[in-house]
Amino acid sequence: MDTIRVFTEDDVPGAAALFARVYPEHRWSSQAACESYLREMLFDNPWRDPEVPSWVAEEEDGRISGFYAVMPRRMSLRGRPVRVAVGCQFMVDPHKRDSITALQLAKAFVSGPQDLTLADGANDLSRQMWMGIGGTASPLYSLHWTRPLRPARYMASLVDERAMLPPALTFAARPLGALADALVTRLRPNRFLREQTELAEDALDPAMMLAHLPDVLRGSALQPVYDARSLAWLLEQTACKTRHGRLRARAVRDRERLLGWYLYYVQPGGVSEVVQIAACDGSFDRVLQRLLADAWRHGAAAVRGRLDPRFVKELSDRHCWLRTDGTWTLVHSRHADVIAAIQQGDAFLSRLEGGWWLHF
Repeated sequence: MDTIRVFTEDDVPGAAALFARVYPEHRWSSQAACESYLREMLFDNPWRDPEVPSWVAEEEDGRISGFYAVMPRRMSLRGRPVRVAVGCQFMVDPHKRDSITALQLAKAFVSGPQDLTLADGANDLSRQMWMGIGGTASPLYSLHWTRPLRPARYMASLVDERAMLPPALTFAARPLGALADALVTRLRPNRFLREQTELAEDALDPAMMLAHLPDVLRGSALQPVYDARSLAWLLEQTACKTRHGRLRARAVRDRERLLGWYLYYVQPGGVSEVVQIAACDGSFDRVLQRLLADAWRHGAAAVRGRLDPRFVKELSDRHCWLRTDGTWTLVHSRHADVIAAIQQGDAFLSRLEGGWWLHF
């Protein structure tokens, strides 16, 4: 049986080698680059807490056969500090898939002193295992909304992704799709370029976010806690993740005050993934509208984000649809009020607060 123990810096090379075995199709440019990223994320992050470590499974010969990367975070529940452990990478050596290694790592992960254990982007197998160790899946925060902006191009991207038609056929259909999208845009619900002249946008920076966090978080029982250093680090690291595109962060204001902001990855011709939308009371719809218009101007075929349950009506009014995409947000806590806040949709849990942006 493998030994389950705390991950140390000496284990970084072994974890990088394990990643190469588990995900050969996502191989890093070099093992040194993967090792550097592991050290930066797990040992140089601003929330590092030795009591909330990452975990490894070690075979008798010293080889690492499993790895659960964990990042500590800070939240509050109605003003009470909440210690959070976010799972950001979970992998087991292919030859150990039929063993209990994964279960042992998951048990070690949830057994720490944290008040809340959180993992987003989990698959069905992980969800079943999580439920078996006393955790739960959050249906609300596992939902994602999608708003097609160029419906024909969006459908073509789905066809390409799933290889449903020969490439030559989809390529030949693109001019017709572009024409259809141009016509659809003129319909009333799709006038993305309709300007709201009373609103303005500025570049969003950490200082601005920090100053206005109390305004946009008001009304959420469970909410993230940031300081200048942690927020700056988080935004810098999020911007470095170019797999989904270029990060665009904008603040939306009227003549008197800041209404909120949005952060998303610009993906011309594809699906632009939303990292966070935050808005003051009564302003979510206007911030969402500016996001959709901005994504249209930058050529996105569609926009997708994680549901904030408080704004189902506004998303519906903007013709967004909700669905599960095969991934789950998993939670575990010994505090009933923490679980209740999440299950009731009374938590501010954007993709920035989880591990979605961080996957290796």
